[in-house]
Amino acid sequence: MPLSDYWKGPAHRQRADDLDTQLTDLQARYAELQALVRKVGAMDIWEIQALIDQEKEKLSAVQQETKKNEKAVASLRQHSLELKNEILVWEETLLLESFALYEPKFKLNASHEYKARLDITREHQKVMIKGGTAATGNMAWTVNGSQAQGRKLVTDMIKLVVRSFNNEADFCVDNVKFDNVELGEKRILKSFEACNRLGKLMDVEISRKYLSLKIDELHLAHEFQIKKQEEKEEAKRVREELREQQKLEQEIRAAREKIAKERKHFATAMRDLQTRLDKATSEEERAPLLAKLAEVEASRAELESEEKLIDYREQNAKAGYVYVISNVGAFGEGIYKIGMTRRLEPMDRVDELGDASVPFWFDVHAMVFSNNAPALEAKLHERFAAGRLNKVNGRKEFFRADIAEIESVIRENYDAAVEVVYEAPAEQFRESLRMALPKAEILQSELAAAQNA
Repeated sequence: MPLSDYWKGPAHRQRADDLDTQLTDLQARYAELQALVRKVGAMDIWEIQALIDQEKEKLSAVQQETKKNEKAVASLRQHSLELKNEILVWEETLLLESFALYEPKFKLNASHEYKARLDITREHQKVMIKGGTAATGNMAWTVNGSQAQGRKLVTDMIKLVVRSFNNEADFCVDNVKFDNVELGEKRILKSFEACNRLGKLMDVEISRKYLSLKIDELHLAHEFQIKKQEEKEEAKRVREELREQQKLEQEIRAAREKIAKERKHFATAMRDLQTRLDKATSEEERAPLLAKLAEVEASRAELESEEKLIDYREQNAKAGYVYVISNVGAFGEGIYKIGMTRRLEPMDRVDELGDASVPFWFDVHAMVFSNNAPALEAKLHERFAAGRLNKVNGRKEFFRADIAEIESVIRENYDAAVEVVYEAPAEQFRESLRMALPKAEILQSELAAAQNA
């Protein structure tokens, strides 16, 4: 094949084009270099040096700007880390608020024990401050060659750091609540680290033991509040039980007085009937007297049974009524109060609950007499614990539940017959709703009811 045909192939034509392009680039660069050589040749040596110095200054400015930006980036990273820590703190706080979880650190039995422990912890802090062990520093520090001035400066720095740390820690202690105790501990730790950074130059440092005492003070103050509230609720419960016991005793006394009067009345009636019966001369006179005597005797027997029941209720502290009641107008559908009373007349207790604290009367869904009412009540409370409205105060016995499930639990734990009402009448509430309707709607609803009838 001729050489001219060889260079006509597609691959070799592309190669030739590439070589032409490279040649053009090289010629352009050569022209630039020649221009630079001519320029340098025309420039004085001092001008070249000035140009070099100018470029060095630009390079130095760029390097300084780079270092400044690197510091800014480092600062932003630190700020970002602090923000992330704060976010974690708030997330923990929200969890505490949502679930109200707190694991006691000291687990003392009474509020006065917490108070005594708080006093001891605060006294230890005072001892450490007075003894110079709350915070330490480099006492060999000198100022203008004077060790005395240096020692004074370090001492003043120690006072400043401890005072700053105490202010932050005391604020956390004074404002501690169930939903911020973990946040308070983190704030104390953060203040501890910040104060120690401030005193680092003079080796001023708050001791870990002093930090531990402050954290103990925070938890003791928190648990002291919890224990005081628990004792307050327990005192309310005891007072409530005492009032219930006193009312039960009043009811029993009144019932015994009534029985005594009725027994006296029956005895008088029986003596009178017996006298008249002894005087009767015919069977026609005796028959109605005997019937009346039998009737009085039966009433007296009922009275004896009633007295035995009162004796039993007085002697058995666990006997009572478990009630399931609702108040649709006050709390809405599906909310039930499950409680117990030892009253002889349990409706008196229900009436008291609906007397002044709620806008409408309570409706009774179940009233169950049990020989062990506390056990039955506890079973119901345990079964519906997930639906308890107030999960902190156990004395508030309101639950979100299904009445059919409540009936099922009662029947599982109670072998006698029990009647459960599913639909609450809520008469006052429903009548109030009706009265709030416009007159036209009332007439329309009454007309519709009449047509359906």
